[in-house]
Amino acid sequence: MPITGIFPPLLFSLAFVLPAWWLYRRGRRLLFLAPAFTALLLTGATLAVYAEEVSQRQARHDLNTLLREVGRRDLFSGGGLRDSEETLFLFATTSQALYYGRQYAPERRGAIDSLLRRMADWSIRYANLPQWGARADWDREVFFLAHAGAVLGHYQLATSEETYAPYFQRIGRHLGDRMRRAHYKHLGSHGEESLLRPADNAAAIYALMLYDRYYGEDYAAETRREWTAYISKELHYAESRLPCAAFTTTNRCSIEPSAAATGLYICYRAAATASTEASIDDIPYREWLHYFKRFSGSPFSLSIRPNMRKGQVARLCDAGLSPLECGMYEDAVGLWAAAEYGGGYTYFRLFFGTVFARWFGSPTDYAEMRSARRVKELTVLALRTIGEGVNQRAAE
Repeated sequence: MPITGIFPPLLFSLAFVLPAWWLYRRGRRLLFLAPAFTALLLTGATLAVYAEEVSQRQARHDLNTLLREVGRRDLFSGGGLRDSEETLFLFATTSQALYYGRQYAPERRGAIDSLLRRMADWSIRYANLPQWGARADWDREVFFLAHAGAVLGHYQLATSEETYAPYFQRIGRHLGDRMRRAHYKHLGSHGEESLLRPADNAAAIYALMLYDRYYGEDYAAETRREWTAYISKELHYAESRLPCAAFTTTNRCSIEPSAAATGLYICYRAAATASTEASIDDIPYREWLHYFKRFSGSPFSLSIRPNMRKGQVARLCDAGLSPLECGMYEDAVGLWAAAEYGGGYTYFRLFFGTVFARWFGSPTDYAEMRSARRVKELTVLALRTIGEGVNQRAAE
């Protein structure tokens, strides 16, 4: 997070010095203490939260929590009545957070690589993901391809170990070939439906980028460029410059944008590029922030609402984010997006609440949760840790 991100809250804090000075000059020695103490308290809080980010304390805390909680055995078993695709998304986002974490927490690389291997091994099992079966139509399984590919790609890039290389190569070659043959249009997200989701296709391009990085190919750059141009020309929603959360096979908008679904689209879109290409002036990011941020009136807090318009519930929001659910992931996705696009002030306001929750709130007891609920809560943590990891990489 650039230091400019704390300028607005810092200036707001120091503004209380003026009434304190005015009261002091007029002999109101007791009254002057109230604004003076407020200025000191807010300035101290601002600098303390910034120190948490610069020193990596919050990022390391979240990384260690992921290592401890995602590594529990029951998440790798078939019990708990949880959705296998939700678990796959958790493992994909966790693997990305751990891959970034290897850079700012090198002393944890042994534990990180061990968990990456366990998640990669889970992701190639037919018993866990039936999409590996011979009858699966991979042209309609881009969610599976994107996130299984991400798990395998992060493992290979981190360790250079090729136990699972045949599976990663199969995914990479299929995605690269199929997206070109489709003229860079969307692929279907799930086999049991006909919806095409930009977020899943953006994640697929991110998986292709990992494949290119390991094998020296050039699938992702051209695919992303042509695919982004296709969206920009044909697939904006209403008056905005954002794509819908889901389209039909005839390119008709089926589900309007939502904060989490569209946020994941812009996050993966940025993650699939060189870091220097993502900019705070990027139109989809600015549009997303305009429509989905919830104004708080405070320079210290910000939240992201699920819907585009205040007071209106996003229609079929969960279907646009499938297999996830709206209302849980928005702030974590917002933190990741702000980190990708250099939105320092937005990042600070979302990060401020996270730090204060750790300082003054009760720690989350993941062990007491049923595995299905734990997967959802850990996904929030993984998304947030990705944002913190992107932020640390940008600072290097």
